Amino acid sequence: MRKKIATLAAVLMVGSLTAGFAWKSRGDKVLTASGTLEARNISIGSKVGGRITRVLVREGDHVEPNQLLVVFDSAELEGQLLQAQGRVQAARANLAKMLRGSRPEEIAEANAASEGYREAELAQAQADLERARTEEANADRELKRTEILTESGATSQQSLDNARDRVRAAHALVSSQTNAVAAAEGRLKAAKAVADRTQHGFRTEDIAAARADLTLAEGQLKETEARWAEREVRAPAAAVVETMDLRPGDLLPANSPVAQLLEADQLYLMVYVPETQIGSVQIGRAAQIQVDTFPRQRFQAQVEQIRQQSEFLPRNVQTKEERVHQVVGVKLRVENHDKLLRAGISADVQFASEAR
Repeated sequence: MRKKIATLAAVLMVGSLTAGFAWKSRGDKVLTASGTLEARNISIGSKVGGRITRVLVREGDHVEPNQLLVVFDSAELEGQLLQAQGRVQAARANLAKMLRGSRPEEIAEANAASEGYREAELAQAQADLERARTEEANADRELKRTEILTESGATSQQSLDNARDRVRAAHALVSSQTNAVAAAEGRLKAAKAVADRTQHGFRTEDIAAARADLTLAEGQLKETEARWAEREVRAPAAAVVETMDLRPGDLLPANSPVAQLLEADQLYLMVYVPETQIGSVQIGRAAQIQVDTFPRQRFQAQVEQIRQQSEFLPRNVQTKEERVHQVVGVKLRVENHDKLLRAGISADVQFASEAR
């Protein structure tokens, strides 16, 4: 009696485990298996994040490719985009000017700046320096005379202090005017260089540098445009919104998921086929799917993947006699163009095996 009960328990256990991947081989060389339809998950988000201003879908909604789902505040991104566009325009104009050369009026203006104003500015600075040096010499002589008078008691200490202050002020003025002359000389030199460049054109290396500046500005613009596009989150494919828990005003960090989508058109079925029957299944082989919801319809499928490793049922039985329970996972892509199928429902698949 105990032996019968043990045998019955083993049969029930094997039967229940086998039901998870139900299969059978018919006499007409047709292999069937069962499983549950699943959909591919898509986790979508934004690389920039920020404050959400609009949420356009809810959980359970069907969305189409490129449909707008969520919008982020874009004021800061818009400012960055305008700056990047301005840098490109400036770099492009600068390069065009270098390639075109200067107009006659620009040449005349540059020559006037170098030969007229800048030279006059330098002459004035040099004259101011000479006057400062003269005042410095006078202050030095006055200080020496005041020191002698102070020692003899002919003048007060206050007069000596005043003379010393005048010397310090004269020295500071000379130093300032010396710097002014140097600055004027630098401006004149720069103006002459501009005039020469304006008259004879830019050097090859200057034009190459301008081209590089334009390339850099264009690259920065493309990067900014990519960030600008991230202000909107769109559906990458036809799908169903599985999870969406956002409201306008929410702050979302960069690279955070916005929603989880299930691709309604990308259903697949995972079934398990006995190792003794796996020779009837090849990657790319067609199969037919049947579901209880539409018992008279057949849906097309194709084997997409066959796992490399088999599994044992029960897992602790690996004897030769129980090898019939060794199974191999087979993944099939299911056609769902009419969107009649959905993830989560049970399905049966039929493989047409080769004749032996």
